[in-house]
Amino acid sequence: MREIHLEDVDFSYDKKTVLKNFNLHIKGGGFTALLGANGAGKSTIFNLISGILAPDKGRVSVGGVDASNRLEQALKIGFVFQENTLDLELSVQQNIQYFAGLFGLKNYKAKSEKLLTEFDLWEQRTEKAGNLNGGHKRRLEIVRALMPSPEILILDEATNGLDPVIRQQMSKQIHLLADQGVGVLWVTHLLDEIEEQDSVILLEKGELRDQDSFFALGGVDGVRSRFTVEKEETLRL
Repeated sequence: MREIHLEDVDFSYDKKTVLKNFNLHIKGGGFTALLGANGAGKSTIFNLISGILAPDKGRVSVGGVDASNRLEQALKIGFVFQENTLDLELSVQQNIQYFAGLFGLKNYKAKSEKLLTEFDLWEQRTEKAGNLNGGHKRRLEIVRALMPSPEILILDEATNGLDPVIRQQMSKQIHLLADQGVGVLWVTHLLDEIEEQDSVILLEKGELRDQDSFFALGGVDGVRSRFTVEKEETLRL
């Protein structure tokens, strides 16, 4: 299973330092939550791992391969971005077909049918993606990311803007994928999406506060106690 390393990473937007001498090691397998308030640096880390951003200093690697080598990563890591990346004029099936063609996936139809069924999208398969509600759009992006059978699935605030019931359903589905052997990195600011056995990375203002299982960190109260800002500014239940 591929491990993720950030080693002595510096990164700045213009002159604003986001990460300084930042180190992070994420073991392969299981469900890992990268948890922090908005502005903590979570999306920056996501974009560094995906290769969209390059560090000013240091190295970011996945399975020993530099994150900038996006071709090497393409079929082994699935990414779900915070922003919509679907073609809204294409149908659900056409979005999958386009992605499969782009990545040279052969005999993808059976896999597509299985995933669309598992994520409750089979009945919507002929609808335009633009006509789907927010939850179904997000599920389609997850299905698309899973089409190459990646070893790791990385999701940036995947439930952002969704109602609580849909958020919980989606969290359960992704936890099930982790139980089935897909390594999951779940970027979030929401504590109620984390389960007791999950590995948790606590991030605040570009600094690593702690890293352990949710249980070992003391659950909700233990996690909250490790942040320095007021709880209503930090994490939401």
